[in-house]
Amino acid sequence: MFRFLIPLTAGALIVPAFVSDAQELRTAAGHPIQYYVSLPKDWNGERTWPVVIIIEAAEREFLKTLNVFEKARGDRPFILVTPLVTTNGGANYRQAETYHYSEETWTKIQENRCGFDFDGIAAIAADVRKLYHGQSRYFLTGWEAGGHTVWALLFGHPEQVRAAAPAVTNYAARCLEGGFSNSPVRVNLPVRVFQVDTERDKAPGRYVYMQSQEAMKTAREHGFRNVTERVAAGKTHGPLADEVLEYFAELAR
Repeated sequence: MFRFLIPLTAGALIVPAFVSDAQELRTAAGHPIQYYVSLPKDWNGERTWPVVIIIEAAEREFLKTLNVFEKARGDRPFILVTPLVTTNGGANYRQAETYHYSEETWTKIQENRCGFDFDGIAAIAADVRKLYHGQSRYFLTGWEAGGHTVWALLFGHPEQVRAAAPAVTNYAARCLEGGFSNSPVRVNLPVRVFQVDTERDKAPGRYVYMQSQEAMKTAREHGFRNVTERVAAGKTHGPLADEVLEYFAELAR
């Protein structure tokens, strides 16, 4: 079950006494990107909270994946956010029924798909800081085709990220027209790549494993010095929410 803050007026927020199973779809302030948010059960406005931004795979089951992470979160203090990005693979992305964008917004997306997502994620992060007391830098994860978004965001804007945990990700050097960031943050930024040991992904493995290897190689070539890899033994292809959130929890502690 999700808990949401509902803005009343500028600076005024309430937490509903009763929260239904229906999830609220939000639009970022100053940007048309949409996102879902789930607050930890003990959320309050008296402290700041770690934020996890989750990039869905090409299936675009945004809420399904958010539900998986919410279940894995347990009592951990993470604000979970799933942005409705379009750079997460798929040639026919607009046909996905999980999007709710207007024609005007689709025009903006098609003009600059990568810029829309990355400017939008920055706007979402600002929203979460303002509305939900999210911390200034967020944890970043994504799986399968969500890796296209995760790696490009990490390479282009490492200063926004507290740590990253790509899980069985694709990588094809997309959305890198703006080049690689030279921010000194990237040097020690924790990046742990999660793999599974099923036939599809293990070494020498198939395309997801090999693309993840290429992404790690690219990261190291561009100054990322804290890149590690972890195999989730016995797990099947998926977002690996338990492993990802435990890693983030270790860093948060």
